[in-house]
Amino acid sequence: SKGKMLNDCGSGDDYDDIPDAHMRKQLESDWPNLTSRAGEIKKYQEFWGYEFNKHGTCSMDRYNQDQYFELALKLKNQFDLLNILRNHGIIPGKTCTVKDVEDAIKAVTAHVPNLNCIVRSSQRSSHIM
Repeated sequence: SKGKMLNDCGSGDDYDDIPDAHMRKQLESDWPNLTSRAGEIKKYQEFWGYEFNKHGTCSMDRYNQDQYFELALKLKNQFDLLNILRNHGIIPGKTCTVKDVEDAIKAVTAHVPNLNCIVRSSQRSSHIM
C-alpha cells in the first residue's frame, strides 16, 4: 500500500539559510542544484530551502533543519543510486521503463521509490523526478 505523501507540512517559509560552511560544502557536493554552477550559494540556498520547506517540514517534530540535512546526506551516501542503476543495466542513452528503475531501486533498498515522469515542453523530453 502507498503511504501518505509528506509534502508542504510547514508554513512555506520554515527554512533558514545554512550558515555552516562545512555543511554547505557537503550539500553542494552531494545534493547539488543541477541548474546552478558550483559556488552560486544564493541559488543553492534557494534550492535547499525549497526541498526543506516541501519535505523537511514534515519531520520537524522529530528532526530540526540541521538533522534533516544530515540524515538526507547519510541516506544518499548509504545508497549509491547511480551505481544501483548501472548495476541493473540502466545507463544514459539506454531506454528503460519506470518499472525498470523502480525494480532496480527496490532490489537494493527494499522500498519502491515514488517516481513521476514529466515532460518539459521547452525541451520535449521526459525526465524522471
